[in-house]
Amino acid sequence: MPKFISINNHIILNVFQMKKKKIVLLSSLTLTAAFAIYSCKNTLGESTEETMTSGNTTMQVDYSIQPVVEDALAVFQGLYPKAHITQVNRNEADIVQALLNDSARIAILTRELTTDEAAHFKNFGISPHRVAFGKVGLALIASKTSNDTLVNQEDIYKVLRGEDASTVKQLVFDSSRSGIAQLLMKRAKSANKTPKNVYSVKNTAEVFNFVKANPGAVGVVGVNWLLQPPVEMETLVKDVKVLGVSKKLKGTQPKDYFKPSQSVLAEGNYPLTRTLYVLNYEGKNGLGTGFANYITSEAGQRLILKSGLLPVQRPPREIEIVNKYHCLIKKKKLK
Repeated sequence: MPKFISINNHIILNVFQMKKKKIVLLSSLTLTAAFAIYSCKNTLGESTEETMTSGNTTMQVDYSIQPVVEDALAVFQGLYPKAHITQVNRNEADIVQALLNDSARIAILTRELTTDEAAHFKNFGISPHRVAFGKVGLALIASKTSNDTLVNQEDIYKVLRGEDASTVKQLVFDSSRSGIAQLLMKRAKSANKTPKNVYSVKNTAEVFNFVKANPGAVGVVGVNWLLQPPVEMETLVKDVKVLGVSKKLKGTQPKDYFKPSQSVLAEGNYPLTRTLYVLNYEGKNGLGTGFANYITSEAGQRLILKSGLLPVQRPPREIEIVNKYHCLIKKKKLK
């Protein structure tokens, strides 16, 4: 596990908070009566069991894809008011550990579990429900004051191995335990746990701050942070630019470099992409299954498309013929 040069390495953020509940002060007599009514309802068989569209649960989400999942959960819970899902944003390594420790059952990650990790659940007879619902590109960002516009893919891997590179001087990640860092370290085949010129900060906002303060640095973030930044990060996003990355290890001309747009991802020309998965280890048809069904439905895939990411299934395009125009066509045919 790479350690990097850590500024604040281990952070768990729970950004998706439940709505505040009003507290009503009741007199002793009223409180007793309310409790009696509640007990009576339960006696009559009112169910509190979790279903695919109701109940309470927690979902662990890879911090790098926080914005798009927040939007999807908001829509899902709007459609099903009895569904209450608390989103807990964490680093990939922490989420996987939580799954293996049985302290988490539902996760959204940018990879499936490895064979060794999945064996843990097989030993307990748990058959996971896992579905892919989209693809996201990794954006390389730099300060707008930087002269750099293009990055060779091989230079990213050189820096992660502790080597010098021509188009990348410094790399910065939101955490050394993030899925982004783990993916690129694996591609670089780096055994160096503390490569020089590689930094980790405490969150994505700090990645933007770092590259702004260090014009020679290149930050690596999920492109959804650029497309759907939280209000407090909108100014930060305006201070950076997205760099083109070579499809091959090294580009020789401008047409060899691409940015992570939807069309480029769809054509398979961008080299730094990840697939988004819902991993459900509940062992039942609960809210995890319900959310997975929604996010892979036509409505859910349309939401992914509108978010700027690439859905696994392209929603059909609907063309509406305006009545007035339709009538004009009919009139011309009658002449």
